Amino acid sequence: MTVYRFKFVLRLLSIWLATTGFFAFPAAADQSAVVLLYHRIGEDSIPSTNIRIDQFEAQIALLKSGGYHFLPLGEIVRRLKAREDLPPRTIAITVDDAYKSVFVNGWPRLKAAGIPMTLFVSTDAVDRGSSNYMTWDDIRALKADGVEIGHHSASHMHMPHAGVKAAIADIKAANKRFEDELGEKPTLFAYPYGEYDLDIKKAVMKEGFTAAFAQVSGAAAQWSDPFALPRFPINEHYGDMTRFKLVSQAIALPVSDVVPLNPLVTDDRNPPLFGFTVDDMVKGLGALACYPSHLGGPAKLMRLAGNRIEVRFDKPFPKGRNRINCTMPAGHGRWYWYGKFFLVPGGKLD
Repeated sequence: MTVYRFKFVLRLLSIWLATTGFFAFPAAADQSAVVLLYHRIGEDSIPSTNIRIDQFEAQIALLKSGGYHFLPLGEIVRRLKAREDLPPRTIAITVDDAYKSVFVNGWPRLKAAGIPMTLFVSTDAVDRGSSNYMTWDDIRALKADGVEIGHHSASHMHMPHAGVKAAIADIKAANKRFEDELGEKPTLFAYPYGEYDLDIKKAVMKEGFTAAFAQVSGAAAQWSDPFALPRFPINEHYGDMTRFKLVSQAIALPVSDVVPLNPLVTDDRNPPLFGFTVDDMVKGLGALACYPSHLGGPAKLMRLAGNRIEVRFDKPFPKGRNRINCTMPAGHGRWYWYGKFFLVPGGKLD
């Protein structure tokens, strides 16, 4: 038995014991972490990318009182890639785009609570000098205050639509601005709009980043692709405390042999044939449900030999960004969660 498998067995045993009441104790460690994604804080006129201040303060209070642990995102990435266990309920806070409201309303509250933050910056928006965005002086102040700065491209382009050549040029343009203003290029990357395909992902890897993040729900795990790591988006609509508590203590569903590898959906494979294998130590797969974003209910699941799961639905994905969320109870009030991103070319670019 490998060290990884042995640790996973211990993890499942602790969950089973807690669920059955044989012993009542929390798990000693997790093999995944939840990464939360924010954009604006206290900009109530833009609810699709904003979280109200009262919501944000309630979320911080829950995290501080609920047995969560906080680590910088870069340290979480390092531990996951090294297959080192994390404290239970490990959380990372990330923010995209460098809106001024995060500097004014967000970071002061996180800092007071002792919660680290990672800011993914798109450099063109900062360079334009809009009052809605931070200045480079603001970003330098955050960095000096311990905030981790991440790379979010220069122009915030739709990279799969623009193509690899344009995407690489955009990344390199941002590299120069980071080096000029901060003295170094960030090592963590966040795909604009969470969009990527295999070619874009390979290009980001070649640029020397240590990891890259999307915008699909799920926990980032030791077995996750480090260049397609999930994050739970948080906004006014998806920021109520019931959902927040649910996602903040999610556990990554241990999957392997995921198909298709490329999230780009072609006309002759829409809907895609989506499937994965769940580690055979996970029991109770009858409770697993997968929800495509374009359907009003769960997809049909086919369980093949062992723990092979095939997800089937008749209705094709619409053009643009699409997602599937697969969840099941993990015990002790927690849920296994696995999300998959799909991109259909065309559609409105927003």
